Amino acid sequence: MKLSPLKRLALAAFSLLLFLASCELGLQLVPQAIPIKLLREFQPGVRSAIAARRQLLRRADTVAIPRSDGGPAERLWRFQPGIEVTKPFDEEGIVETVRVDNNGFCNVPADAYESPRFDVVTIGDSFTWCSAVNPEDAWPAQLAKITGLRIYNLGLPGRGLHEYLETLRAFGLQKLPQIVVMNVYEGNDLRDAWFNRQQRSDVDRSVTASACPFASETSCERFEEWRESFIGRASYGFNLVLAGTWFFAASQQEGEIDFRYDVHLPEGNVVTFNSQNGDRDEVLFARRLAEGTVSTDLFDDPLKAYSELAREHGFEAVLTYTPSAYTAYEALSEFQDPSIGSDLRGYSRRLRRYFARRAGELGLHFVDLTPALQAAAAVGGDKLYFRTNVHYAQRGGRVVAAELAGLVSELVARRAKSGAWESVQK
Repeated sequence: MKLSPLKRLALAAFSLLLFLASCELGLQLVPQAIPIKLLREFQPGVRSAIAARRQLLRRADTVAIPRSDGGPAERLWRFQPGIEVTKPFDEEGIVETVRVDNNGFCNVPADAYESPRFDVVTIGDSFTWCSAVNPEDAWPAQLAKITGLRIYNLGLPGRGLHEYLETLRAFGLQKLPQIVVMNVYEGNDLRDAWFNRQQRSDVDRSVTASACPFASETSCERFEEWRESFIGRASYGFNLVLAGTWFFAASQQEGEIDFRYDVHLPEGNVVTFNSQNGDRDEVLFARRLAEGTVSTDLFDDPLKAYSELAREHGFEAVLTYTPSAYTAYEALSEFQDPSIGSDLRGYSRRLRRYFARRAGELGLHFVDLTPALQAAAAVGGDKLYFRTNVHYAQRGGRVVAAELAGLVSELVARRAKSGAWESVQK
């Protein structure tokens, strides 16, 4: 029997609704099917519910750290004490779940912070925290093993230099450390310093300008309205469509950047690093630095503040420079887009020159970790960085600790000889 146009339309509408309902039910039953890169842009309440089911980090798993410098509050937090933090990556050797200590940081034993004093406090981002490795394999813990000193790790992921200092003020200075090691990361600390300055100047405008990928402010506002609507607060599928739109717009904004690179290991293997083509804004900031639209002067204020804190509180200030994996493997790497390799190598050289010069001017002890990691890469052996999340693997942490051990031990011995501070040995 031939259906009337109205009935055909009703049947099509019913089929569409049935399909959408099936998709929604599937996502509700198997939220693991939602890519993490899209989940980040879901409505916060829906995102939190999904993260809880997938054992991913949620805002409820963190504790705010009060700021004293006027920077963006949402960028300064620590983990809830004693929780397990899971970041899944499909790569052999990666530790997906770690348990933080009783103060929300990455240390063993769990009650490490109860010590009245520390010889050394370390501050930094995910390259100082135990990203993808157990707490005992992060480089601060490895440094403690080599030197026998009492070291506390205040590193936390997703920070910049301003946040490093705020964490030190909140949790490190009262432990009267002899030495503080600030570890800066080549990859995104310039971006984080720029973001900090943008938010200080005008919070509302800068959030829209730096975070929203759509061409007009009206589109950004409409997106937020849809995300906070009734269906946005209820439907996984609707959020998936919105997040997909956001991700597509962001990809167009960043252009066709292919940030993957092949590393020709001494053993004869060729391994593709950054295989998920993440962190493409790193390339954008390298190009902005070359063009002069951003400047290394963004680091001047936090470095000066670090130097002043060292004088006020009587500790030795060490500044270490962690290169990106493409710099550590520079002699062995080949970018799939050769122009990106040229941009990033120039970026690395400029940053290292800047930090060496400013450290000298401010009286900081500077250690560029690049030569040690490049030497380790040249002889082969276990991987220094993971290929997927491009953070230190276990061996990378050991190389860093070995490179720092001599300076740290020398500074402690010098202070002990002068009577400046009595070491708290393990």
